[in-house]
Amino acid sequence: MQQIKESIVKTIITAQPYLSHLYRVCQPECLDNSMCFQILGFDILIDSKHKPYLLEVNASPSFGTDSSLDYKIKKNVVGDALRMLNLSYENRVKIQKERAENL
Repeated sequence: MQQIKESIVKTIITAQPYLSHLYRVCQPECLDNSMCFQILGFDILIDSKHKPYLLEVNASPSFGTDSSLDYKIKKNVVGDALRMLNLSYENRVKIQKERAENL
């Protein structure tokens, strides 16, 4: 599992400048980088000796589900992403007040 984590971290470090560029091009007026986020899909092959190989990274992974296991995994991925964003009504009201005060 540690090798998989390292592979993912190294890939994100490599891709970060490109993802940042795309964000700035699409959202030039956003100065605090808070307009959107992206979920990346990592396809990893594990051989018979348990060695992982990164096959590809999907910038737009599918969230369609073909089985109950597929549904459970993808539901957890989306849920985890939303929890990482720390979204709540209270935070939204706080940010709106801060922005209104800064105008």
